[in-house]
Amino acid sequence: MQQMTLEVLISCMHQSDWSIIQRSNIQTDVLIINQCDRDAVEEYSFPNQLGKICHARMIHTTTRGLSRSRNMALRYATGDICVFCDDDEIFESDYEQTILNAFQTHVDFTIIAFKLNYDRKKCPTKTRTYNRFTSGSLSSAQIAFRRQDIIATSILFDEKMGSGTGNGGGEECKWMYQLLSKREVKAMYVPMLIATVQSGNSMWFHGYNKQFFINQGWKSRRIYGRILGLVYIFYNIIVHQKLYTQYCSNIDIIHYILTGYMQKR
Repeated sequence: MQQMTLEVLISCMHQSDWSIIQRSNIQTDVLIINQCDRDAVEEYSFPNQLGKICHARMIHTTTRGLSRSRNMALRYATGDICVFCDDDEIFESDYEQTILNAFQTHVDFTIIAFKLNYDRKKCPTKTRTYNRFTSGSLSSAQIAFRRQDIIATSILFDEKMGSGTGNGGGEECKWMYQLLSKREVKAMYVPMLIATVQSGNSMWFHGYNKQFFINQGWKSRRIYGRILGLVYIFYNIIVHQKLYTQYCSNIDIIHYILTGYMQKR
């Protein structure tokens, strides 16, 4: 049986050289989508820690937005298995073996999420599966997938959502929700560490303020539709009430979220 190949898909901005490969501890082939002020393609070969020659491609693009970057990566990726990466992420040296072993073991799963070392995210300690409603807790940086199976669905990231749009996050939530609505797509999590995410300022989260709650309302409808969007809104308010009410009253929270829910952007 031919060995599966792994390719890292990095989204970044204004990279002027290949140093992100070393900073991120890339040990495999890598596709870098570099949103900057020019359109070009560069290629580069480098040895990993075991002496294996890896292939790097960097697509410079004048487009903006994380979802556009992810979609471009999906379009030009070549690996059998792909894993998303942001420019603040540092991989474990054995991430290739960890990821490929998981896909070889769990042959029925299209998507496998892995553990991240990240102070803003508490990862489960046990293996579990996800459906379209429970996958909202996953972040794209921990997601690996069988590329051909994902391409076959024709499902892309919503380019009106995510960092760089002004509409807040949620792009990976919608992507996963749509993918897992397909009967042939299955997702799971394995508690194996693949990377550390460095703490820093979020590109879209600026606190639990008025705009955050407005974006929550808009995002809920865009992901789940009119009816399920409303259900999710009130479920979310109940689950996070103790947290949210440290910043706004219940009345203001409901008002802001419903304002966003009604907006057309």
